Amino acid sequence: MHFFQLVLIAVVGFFSTCRVERVPVLLIEKNGKIVYSRKVLDGKFTLTFVHSVEKTPVYELYEIQEDGSLHLYETRYSSLGAGLPSDGEGGFEMENGLFRVKVSRVFKEISLRVSFLDGHGLIFENGETVMFKDIAEANEPLKLFCKVLILSKPKSE
Repeated sequence: MHFFQLVLIAVVGFFSTCRVERVPVLLIEKNGKIVYSRKVLDGKFTLTFVHSVEKTPVYELYEIQEDGSLHLYETRYSSLGAGLPSDGEGGFEMENGLFRVKVSRVFKEISLRVSFLDGHGLIFENGETVMFKDIAEANEPLKLFCKVLILSKPKSE
C-alpha cells in the first residue's frame, strides 16, 4: 500500500507543477525516411501546386485534427477549368480574385508526386514555405502525415 501512495503523490506533484501540451508535427517522408518535420503550433497549413492544365496556383487549406488526421476544409484557385470544382458542399464564392470552395475531407496521410512545375509545396500561417523540389526530385513520391506529441512543460512557462 505504501508504494501506491508514493506513486499517487508523485503523479499529483507532477501535474501540479507541469502542464501537458499537445503539439502537432507535420512530417514528410521520402522512400521510408523522414526528410522534413515542422511543429505546426496553430494546427494549419496550405498545400499549394500549379494546376497542370490551367497553369495557375491552387491552394488547399488543411487543419490538423486532435488524432493527427489532416482535414481539408477549403480550396482556393484563380481560374475555372478542367478538374477544378465550380461548387462545393459547404459553399462556393469569389473573394479577392480567388474562387473559394468549402469542403470537408479527412486524410490520415497525403501521398503525392513532386511536380516538375515550380510552386509545389507547403505554406504556413507565418508565411514560411517549403517547396517540394527543395527536398525531392521531380516525380519522386512523398508522403505527408502528422504526429501529435504530448509534451510536459513547467507551469511557469
